[in-house]
Amino acid sequence: MIGVQIARELIAEKRDVVLIEKDPETVKVVANELDCMVLLEDGSRPEVLRKAGAAKADWFLALTGSDEVNIVACGLVAAESRAVRTVARVENTFYSSLSAIQKKAFGLDVIVNPVTAAADAVVSIVEEGFAEDVIPLHDGRLQMRYLSASGIPSFVGRTLRDTRAAVDKEFLVAAAIRGGVLNIPSGEYWVEPEDFLYILGTPDVLDEVLGPIAGIQQSARKVLIIGATRIGERLVERLRERERQRSKGLGAFFRSIVRPARHITVLETDRDAGKRLSRTYQGTEVITGDSSEEGILEKSGAGKADLVVCATESQTFNILTAQLVKTLGAGKSVAIALNDRYKSLSANLGIDAMVSVKSVVAATVLALIRRAHIRTIHAFFEDDVEIVELAVANESSVAGKRLKNITLPKDVLLGFALQGENVVVPTGNTVLAGGDVVAFIVRKGSIAGLERIFGEMHGG
Repeated sequence: MIGVQIARELIAEKRDVVLIEKDPETVKVVANELDCMVLLEDGSRPEVLRKAGAAKADWFLALTGSDEVNIVACGLVAAESRAVRTVARVENTFYSSLSAIQKKAFGLDVIVNPVTAAADAVVSIVEEGFAEDVIPLHDGRLQMRYLSASGIPSFVGRTLRDTRAAVDKEFLVAAAIRGGVLNIPSGEYWVEPEDFLYILGTPDVLDEVLGPIAGIQQSARKVLIIGATRIGERLVERLRERERQRSKGLGAFFRSIVRPARHITVLETDRDAGKRLSRTYQGTEVITGDSSEEGILEKSGAGKADLVVCATESQTFNILTAQLVKTLGAGKSVAIALNDRYKSLSANLGIDAMVSVKSVVAATVLALIRRAHIRTIHAFFEDDVEIVELAVANESSVAGKRLKNITLPKDVLLGFALQGENVVVPTGNTVLAGGDVVAFIVRKGSIAGLERIFGEMHGG
């Protein structure tokens, strides 16, 4: 599932991809769907890897469901060529703790753990501050809000350029949805009442222009995690780790007054799994029970929780439960999804956030592969459009240039720039410097063009 998603993304970015899969039915489906070479073979066999030309690739990605198969395949490819960079998907935390020397011995350049990546994604949005239809970016210093144009009458019946001039604030309409079709709007885009807009800016500016969002920075002191799964356990670990980091250097008495300790409760159907988690993370409350049974969620304190994370193995159950806890009074709810099946419905589900394991892992791998260190910070479900960002290298040929003197690919819209601690909505006169982080709204097919421009170095 993750391999197909990454292959689809890479093909959309006009890269050459060879996919190896040993299941005949999967190969039949994938060969019809993807414009790439698909081999019906076992990717852990040396002769198959040679047939696929793995040693001549820029990157070799081992993404099967077996940690051992992925590690062995990476080792075989690394033994054939030192030039190819290898990525292994692993789920056992033992492999994630390997040192750089140990990774090199196994032929591993990068290890990606889906469980860790998903847990980190949840912790990140919790720390940044989030709410329904609000996407936090860069530790909450930026926000993107999704709302109907009819709810902001001052935008309707005029161009975006006229609206910006009238409001005289720095914000950006990153995308406009009309009739289910996503547009990357220019300043001449005429806003209609039926449009839905994605509006990007700093929280204070968006509060002024659109009105404040209640509870977005609500501190999650009472947390309920439903499911002692690997993601649930890792989330407990990450939340406790963040709590320790935050309180480091403060006296216990002072901490208790200024910031009460975070209380974490885990609701799990399996008694043995609950006991194991309780022993591993002492101080974490574990309740044994089935959240689908009447009264169990109330007993576990879901209605009084600041945050409920639904992390069972079933994504449909997680989504339904995340909706249910909101009706019981939970401050915020997050659903863990395995894939993007329900992403197009996320705006109408009534939950605060949905984290897709597949999307998180795909974004991690793509950020590694893209030459200009381009990473996706948001993917729009309506179309093949993303918000990506990149850091300008000191030796880049664009460093020192004004944005208006840089020819950008078609279908690319400037989003924002981070210059030191300052967040700015850039203009054509903005001068880029080494270390600046610049974001673009871009169609996937134009990402390779950004790589060519921003990945190029002086003299290269």
